[in-house]
Amino acid sequence: MSEFTLYCYQCCPIRPDIPNNNNEEIFPDELEKADRKALDNMNVHQELIDKILTADLYRHFENRKENSRTGKYEMRLAFFYNNKRYFFKVLLPHKGSTGNSCYMIRIANPKHTTREVDFVRMLQPDEPSALVIIDNRKDQQRILIEHTRAWKDTDAVRNILQSCLGDVLRKHYNLGLRIEPVWQKNTFENVVRAYGDRIKMVEFDVGYPNMGRTGNNFLNPLKESLMNTYAAGTVRYTLPKPSDLGIKKYKRKRGEPINPEEEPRKTLCINGDEIDPVMMEMAEHCRANGRNTKFGLVDGHQVNLMRVPEAQLRRMTPELRQLHEEIGEVFSNYTAKLSEHVSNFDGEDDLFSRVEQTVMEKLNELKSAGV
Repeated sequence: MSEFTLYCYQCCPIRPDIPNNNNEEIFPDELEKADRKALDNMNVHQELIDKILTADLYRHFENRKENSRTGKYEMRLAFFYNNKRYFFKVLLPHKGSTGNSCYMIRIANPKHTTREVDFVRMLQPDEPSALVIIDNRKDQQRILIEHTRAWKDTDAVRNILQSCLGDVLRKHYNLGLRIEPVWQKNTFENVVRAYGDRIKMVEFDVGYPNMGRTGNNFLNPLKESLMNTYAAGTVRYTLPKPSDLGIKKYKRKRGEPINPEEEPRKTLCINGDEIDPVMMEMAEHCRANGRNTKFGLVDGHQVNLMRVPEAQLRRMTPELRQLHEEIGEVFSNYTAKLSEHVSNFDGEDDLFSRVEQTVMEKLNELKSAGV
């Protein structure tokens, strides 16, 4: 089985820049027109991504590459990122097929490796690759990135996609792109159960409201504000102190024995089994979009549900990871497994129907599970 990390991608409109030079004349009509165009593109952002990955694919990503066997140059597809070309090949949809807004591409990481034969060292080209599955169906917006030897972690592939696809969206459609890993389910509830009455504040990082499958209800009061500012927002819940509600706190003096009849100290807390529905929906929105969530504790410490790079986690010893979690950074990204015949598929054999069926079954499984 091959392991894939699950990501979610979001778009947002980009407001046109206002000239900083006071000598430059500003045309409100032109700014309003550009604003309107960005919002119109935002309404069809998934259709635009389909267009980029199909009809306009060679227009945006065509590159020349020398064939190592023939020595001739051929037109290939490549992402250009950090002064390096990453050639890729579209495997799904199949040749001549229009597809169903689900794509599978294989991205190569060109490098050279040293081999030694008969005591002679030779530098030879090596192009290990990783599969990327993009689910651009209505309101899904998921990406599965394969773990392979091509990159140390899947975040490296995410950075390439975010930069290269984002450049096209920004230049041609005034749209931004953000790709973040999806957290495991129950991460929020587990933290609430672990800290209980020590929690005094919860803060959610709310993204631009553009994906229908999360956050429709709680975002309604914020939607107009977020759309007007083309921005993300922060929502904070602060639990009142017991004294604010007239609840008396009983404290023992140092050294004073425990009185079994003494009324215990009363505190307010978030119940892990009965979390407020609106707060739960916010937590689910942040989880599905890879957004940060922060807990403030009564002792002044914080617990952050935040993204930590995979490469950093992999280098940690068990002791260091435990310390990393104790200081308040929690990371739990969602992974999925697919059969080896999917990982080995190169688009040239007769396994297309079988691979397409397996990939669609996995994507539908994620959709049904609400991941």
